[in-house]
Amino acid sequence: MSSVIELNGISKQFGQIQALEDVSFGIEENEVLALVGDNGAGKSTLIKIISGVLQQTSGTIHIRGEEVEIGDYNDAEDRGIETVYQDLAIAPNRTVAQNIFLGNEILEGGPLGQLLRFVDDDAMEQEASKLLSRLELDLDPSAAVKNFSGGEQQSVAIARALQSDPNIVILDEPTSALSLDATQRVLDLIKRLNEQDVTIIFISHNLEAVFDVADRAAILASGRLVGVEDLTDVTEDELVGMMMGRARQSAD
Repeated sequence: MSSVIELNGISKQFGQIQALEDVSFGIEENEVLALVGDNGAGKSTLIKIISGVLQQTSGTIHIRGEEVEIGDYNDAEDRGIETVYQDLAIAPNRTVAQNIFLGNEILEGGPLGQLLRFVDDDAMEQEASKLLSRLELDLDPSAAVKNFSGGEQQSVAIARALQSDPNIVILDEPTSALSLDATQRVLDLIKRLNEQDVTIIFISHNLEAVFDVADRAAILASGRLVGVEDLTDVTEDELVGMMMGRARQSAD
């Protein structure tokens, strides 16, 4: 596999605070890469740099071999990167379809519809239904999101990220505060996405979930990269030790 994203010497300072220092690793095409670390390790800062919310103080980002500047959300989207943040930003009183197209509504055809911005709810429901079917999600596109469980709302947020047809999706703690059943539904959705050739960066404190869906894990501690490990070659205890800043001991 080849690297779809290559991070080289990424550092970020906020005044006197060094949030990230010289982080370098690659994310391979069509893999699920877990990004793990304790609170304050720098995970959120790093994904905000990749998604264009923040800009690095130093270092470079390459996407498919090309050095890029990701200045904002639109730059990231243009590069095929979408992010689902932990707070979801769901509009509970709106329908599934309206949430999927939130901020990117389909307008009625014709000059008057475009001029007055008449939203075409029927068209959005039809397109949302196709997307939900692709993800094997049994959700009514015309139903209000407030009627759904936390796991189902998380699925709607992920579906919205796919509306732009990205090939890289960043999921920030997608199973946080979910029940065991809801967590498993979200993990199954991640697996289905990956089977559809979507590269996924999966940020999580849930190591059981990490071992369930991820191919490799990049471990951060105090803003530094401790290592990148194939999850078939590392134990959960070793991963915890690395999250605490201890380098993994290589077997002789």
